[in-house]
Amino acid sequence: MFRIRYMALALVAFLLEGCTCCAYLNHMFNAERLDEQAGEMRAARMDSIPDSENSLPGSEERQKYDKIIEKGSRVLERFPKNKKRTAEAVFLIGEAFRHKHEWSKAITKYDEFERYFADHDSMKAVEYQRAYCLYRNQEYNISRFALEPVVASKDHPYYFQGLNLLSLLDEQSEAPDQAIASLEALLADTAGTPFMRGKAHFRLAGLYFKKENWDKAREHYIAKEIKELNPREQQTAGSQAAECLANRKEYLKAADEYKELYKNPEYESNHAEYLVRIGELTMLAERYPDAIIVLQKVNTDYPRSEVAARSYFCLGDYEQNKTIDYDKAVVYYDSSFISRTISKWGQESRERRDALKRLIAMRNQNDKERKDSIPNVDNFFKSEFLIAELFLFKLDEVDSAITRLDNVIKESGDSARTLRAIYAKAFIYDEYMHDPDAAEEIYKEIIEKYPDTEYAKQAQVNLGMRVTLKTREDLAKEKYMEAESLWTIASEMPLDQMDLVDSAYARAFTRFDSLYQEYPETQSGVQALYMKAIYFQMNPERVDSTMRTYKELRDKYGQTPWGKQAAKMMNSRLTITDKDLERLRKRVKSTETHVNRLSTQYYEELNKAPEEKQAEVKSKEDEILENTYNSMYDFE
Repeated sequence: MFRIRYMALALVAFLLEGCTCCAYLNHMFNAERLDEQAGEMRAARMDSIPDSENSLPGSEERQKYDKIIEKGSRVLERFPKNKKRTAEAVFLIGEAFRHKHEWSKAITKYDEFERYFADHDSMKAVEYQRAYCLYRNQEYNISRFALEPVVASKDHPYYFQGLNLLSLLDEQSEAPDQAIASLEALLADTAGTPFMRGKAHFRLAGLYFKKENWDKAREHYIAKEIKELNPREQQTAGSQAAECLANRKEYLKAADEYKELYKNPEYESNHAEYLVRIGELTMLAERYPDAIIVLQKVNTDYPRSEVAARSYFCLGDYEQNKTIDYDKAVVYYDSSFISRTISKWGQESRERRDALKRLIAMRNQNDKERKDSIPNVDNFFKSEFLIAELFLFKLDEVDSAITRLDNVIKESGDSARTLRAIYAKAFIYDEYMHDPDAAEEIYKEIIEKYPDTEYAKQAQVNLGMRVTLKTREDLAKEKYMEAESLWTIASEMPLDQMDLVDSAYARAFTRFDSLYQEYPETQSGVQALYMKAIYFQMNPERVDSTMRTYKELRDKYGQTPWGKQAAKMMNSRLTITDKDLERLRKRVKSTETHVNRLSTQYYEELNKAPEEKQAEVKSKEDEILENTYNSMYDFE
């Protein structure tokens, strides 16, 4: 009997153990199956989305990762002491968090995996994936530290991925040369897979392109391993390789490469961009008839689109700069703006169209001024400056702006206009044409010929020289400071020494007067004239001089603060605004109401019948007087 009972217990235990094993297998089987399904969806998403690394998983894919986390968590709850089972569960949970872009949670799981399962076969993958998640979580320094065991040896299965990640970290630390060195090291090793080498070529090409090293960039863009990449990256590499040729001014070769891309049916979605770029490059190669045919094809095949706006803009630029047919250019710019108003090509076309219309109007006006028997010189040269500014700032025609300024310098007899045009010309050479030698020569000419002007001082600043020149305004300001110091000394002298005070004020007055006589056109000179008026006002016998000085300030320098103050001093009448008048009327009305109320109250009190006053009855206690005589009265 005992034996039978023992055998029954053993059978039950065996069955329970079998159920536990089945539960584990069920959870892990489902988790692994979900992981495979999510992997297929992830691969499809990465092939279809341009920025696949930053694209988030869709709802269905995310649900599968959530179920993987749920299944793995159940394994950890039910089998906490089974090292093999829990290791697989923690790894799958970490991977699910990583694919969901929940970087911090993935890092936590990877740290947990290393703490408890450092000898597991998946530890190599964990080392790299943790470093990658740290990089995506913007913990760059810790990521570099975590990456050290990955790139320490070429035997590591993630060695090449580690070098690629190391280059990304170098880019984030603004060290493109180190990033290039990391990728070059990856390519120098022949053990990498063709796909990894293709990725390295692609990223290296991008780094060289940013550094404007067109030869090296093109070398990597056309590397044979680029064919291992997905079609989107191959397409980008092809167009960028053509742009490298364009930057080397090999326009026809670049156009030919774009033609090959245009013929590829897989790139049909980009045919419009390729076609307009072919037209632009052909235009740059000065094959104008061919370029116009291509651009007109863009306008016909893709009307009312951004590429059409770009195409019309290119045609307008050709008419503006090559044929100098501004009327026709205006028509093309109008078409560009209409084709795609909100595009950058449409917006720039509108600016150029408006600028050209103004330019045509001003040029016609200037031609009319030249033909007039008595031309308006001021209007003519003002228009010339405006035309030069239009060429420079709105039409991107630097040479035309220089030509207009040369006309002003040559034809203007006014030194102020000439100086302004010369300085503008130097500024254009310096800032827009990037010709510091030509700009320096003109700046030095300004310093030599016009040393007492603001332009000369600014020329010294632009040349990096110490500013030593002084304008008339600077000299006048120095003299004003001297006169003001004399005035301050006079105001601080004791009044019991009036003779000394008067002489001190007189000396200050003499300095102000000489300053105004020498520099009447400067701000300090006008301020000195105002101080003369103040001096006259301090002497009552000089009233006529005071008013005469204020009048001069008001008439000659009415727009300056001192001229305006002089006008106020001369205006003896009280000026009241409508608002002040309304406030005064309300106050008078309120006062009248108050006076009437008090008057009524007074007469009412006056007309009342007089009331008989009752004699006060004093108590005996009140009648008792103290036997003291501390008052001025005697009581009997």
